[in-house]
Amino acid sequence: MSTERSLFHRAILRAVITFVALIGVSACEDAPTPPKTVPYAPVTLYNVQHSDETIAKFPGQVEASEYSNLSFRIGGKLQELNVKAGEEVKENQLIARLDDRDAKAQLATAQSQFDVSSAMFERMEASVEKGAVSRSTFDEAKANFLAAKASLTNAQDQLSYTELRAPFAGLIASVPVENYQVIVPQQTIAELHMPGAIDVSFQLPEQKMRMIDRSRARKNRSSEMAWVTFSGMPEKRYGAMYKDHESSTRQGELSYEVTVTLPEPDDINVLSGMSATVLLDMSKLIESDTKLWLVPFGAVVTDNAQPEKAIVWRFKPSADDAQKGSVEAVEVTITRGISNGLLVEGPLKDDDKIVAAGAHLVKEGQSVSEWTKEGGL
Repeated sequence: MSTERSLFHRAILRAVITFVALIGVSACEDAPTPPKTVPYAPVTLYNVQHSDETIAKFPGQVEASEYSNLSFRIGGKLQELNVKAGEEVKENQLIARLDDRDAKAQLATAQSQFDVSSAMFERMEASVEKGAVSRSTFDEAKANFLAAKASLTNAQDQLSYTELRAPFAGLIASVPVENYQVIVPQQTIAELHMPGAIDVSFQLPEQKMRMIDRSRARKNRSSEMAWVTFSGMPEKRYGAMYKDHESSTRQGELSYEVTVTLPEPDDINVLSGMSATVLLDMSKLIESDTKLWLVPFGAVVTDNAQPEKAIVWRFKPSADDAQKGSVEAVEVTITRGISNGLLVEGPLKDDDKIVAAGAHLVKEGQSVSEWTKEGGL
């Protein structure tokens, strides 16, 4: 009898458990589904900074503002070479001399012929007045005299051409020949620079040249718009003014040559051909004073739909949580890179935040949250 009761109780217990389980399943099926949470991608944000830095840096080369390539009018063998590069010379100082033995011999011959023809012409002139000689004989003597005079003048010039003198006081920048060398007419013997000013030329890329406003450049011509540094004293800047620029590019290049001028430094020896660095204030040359923004290198990406456009992702905070929100693309123009980021132009504001890292993984309108370092990390 006890065994039958035990079996009965077990059957009832199983029925109760099954009933409770069914109720639980039914309750689970009827329970409302909780709302899905919007995933916020963590990103590092950066406050854009307005930069007043409009200085662009270019490698340049020193040129003489006023110079003369000294050369002989005639060829010959150098007999004297009296200057060296870097030497200061005075006006009319002897620079070099050619072997003048042939020129002196020609002058002696011309002088002798002139003396004979001159004496003959004087006698004929007196005789023709007395009627002692014919007019034709006198005319022949006169022609011989004039020819001898021209030959003498030419011989004197040829002898003077064997000497090369400084046309003005200045600095010898280079001497590309050696003494006793045979040279040809118009071959440069020395390059003479006039003291007082130097020029520095550099290549300006095409995209920056398009930005230059010529009227603005002319207006600021008399003011310092560039600074020049030299390798000997890189920490010291010398103010320079805009001089001119080429109107066409050089073959095979996408840049234009621009020249600035400055007074010759008195504390460093600067010669033509030396290297220099030009720091150009673009704000005095471009059409407008557009604001520049400093952004991290990784913040600027390209638009997938338009790869030629550069963009940054601006953070738009939500109304209820300033650390969460979405992003929108802002087109920018890269001006140049500096040591701590990129300088860009675009419709940004001083209080804007942009995605600083992982910007290439972000999409338009994506929900993001500002990632901050936890304590101790």
